[in-house]
Amino acid sequence: MSSSILTQHVAPALGTLVALLLFLAPLKTLKAAMQGKRLLGDINPVPFPLLATNCAGWVAYGYLLRDYYIVVANITGLVLAMHYTLQAYCLCSMGGERTEGKRKLLHGTVVGASLMMAYVGLVVALPLGDKEEARKLVLGLVCNAVIVCFYASPLAEVKTVIASKSSDALVFPMCLMNVINGTLWAVYGFALSDYLIAAPNALGALFGVLQCTLCAIYPRRRGESNAIPVNPSTEKLDALVSADPLSEAT
Repeated sequence: MSSSILTQHVAPALGTLVALLLFLAPLKTLKAAMQGKRLLGDINPVPFPLLATNCAGWVAYGYLLRDYYIVVANITGLVLAMHYTLQAYCLCSMGGERTEGKRKLLHGTVVGASLMMAYVGLVVALPLGDKEEARKLVLGLVCNAVIVCFYASPLAEVKTVIASKSSDALVFPMCLMNVINGTLWAVYGFALSDYLIAAPNALGALFGVLQCTLCAIYPRRRGESNAIPVNPSTEKLDALVSADPLSEAT
């Protein structure tokens, strides 16, 4: 009895809390970039629209299951992920040609995410009569595909991390939250015998462990930021001022 309480109530309740921390993880980095009028730099913007699609899918899946742990955990993430995506767009637009590649990548991901959200809405809205289990299966498989892409998206930066010997491209708090979040929801999925919940979250936890390992092997460069200045001339001027002997004397 006590074990079922732990796995079916305590684990998802903690998972909801950890999911909130996961969704808040990029907030500080993006806020600093926006306030400092800086660019994305090494930050990978792809996870943000994927996170929005992931949360939208799981809200729909939780609604079909009448599982409000899943619904509550993902509504906040949906709102925050849309906010992050808009911020990433703004930061890309500040960079001109230097961020054109990331802007196009973000645009393509948003288009794909929007189509996926439309499909999720269609699956939920269509009157399928007695085929409710088929609806849950289709929606669950869609959610699985999106969440695996979300968990795996930072792995696109593995080559950059290894080549630069720095984990600047990875947001460590988000990687750590992926491990904890994936583990808790995997436990909940196994407790419900719902492998559409358990399998992708277990895989996500493994991806998170890999990312945290990279952060440990290749620590971030001290004193450097993920973002880079918008105006290079300002950076050069600051360097000249700091090199002036008079300014050092004062």
